[in-house]
Amino acid sequence: MSKTSGDRAVRALPPRTFKYASRGPIRVARTESHALHRHLVGRTVWHYEALESTNDAAKEALGDELPEGLVIVADRQVAGRGRHGRSWASPPGGLYFSMVLRPKDAAHAALLGLLMGQPVVKALRHFGVLAQLKWPNDVVYQGRKIAGILSEGVHRHDVFYAIVGIGVNTNLDLERLPEDVRGRATSLRREVSLYVANEEFLDYTLDQADLVYSRYLNTPPEILLRDYRGLCATIGRRVRVTAGRERLEGRAYDLAPSGALIVVDDVGAKHEVLDGTVEHLS
Repeated sequence: MSKTSGDRAVRALPPRTFKYASRGPIRVARTESHALHRHLVGRTVWHYEALESTNDAAKEALGDELPEGLVIVADRQVAGRGRHGRSWASPPGGLYFSMVLRPKDAAHAALLGLLMGQPVVKALRHFGVLAQLKWPNDVVYQGRKIAGILSEGVHRHDVFYAIVGIGVNTNLDLERLPEDVRGRATSLRREVSLYVANEEFLDYTLDQADLVYSRYLNTPPEILLRDYRGLCATIGRRVRVTAGRERLEGRAYDLAPSGALIVVDDVGAKHEVLDGTVEHLS
């Protein structure tokens, strides 16, 4: 069955089988919607009630010659992931989705992951939360994490894809988060008294993501990063960056064209940090 409303069409698709390493093949029901006003990102959306990981589901589906900009959404994730293999708690109530994109080249994948935090911040601000970006992949409000982004590069048949996964604490009960992260997290539901449906939040976010991606494909990186700087809570702060066993302290000075964080240490030397965990010290 399908239904159409304005520039949108929704239909049920045959269940898809995912080959989960932990539980074997599982068939999962899905619906497909089309938003014809978007150019690429979110023009086609697959919605599932539950997945192990929207990023993993996107990577499994790449062999099907998926349309660029496909978005995969799940009401909950059984095994959501963050950076460096960390788990990402994904209870019902939150918003979890991944975008299938084709960067200009593999070198731009990290930059794209940074830029795709902007639509989330803009959506949160639209609905009343003055959120900011914490380099490289967190969205924060008053020092508490409200969303995270995981960007992964994948090669399939000589084509390079970036799978950008986003998790937003929209309407979840914070008590359902693990105790060790509960005190450092917040949610849209906690900060705004007016209820915002996940569908409404996703719709606004994808409209913004479509605009950002269009600019990304046609704009030099140094210009793209101007908008990021304006939303970033890390630049100008004293930070501690941990990457494996290495630790660096100093002032977050700026961003390189690659998206790397430039940190000036206490003797004035500049360091370009491509990856790491950042703590704001002041």
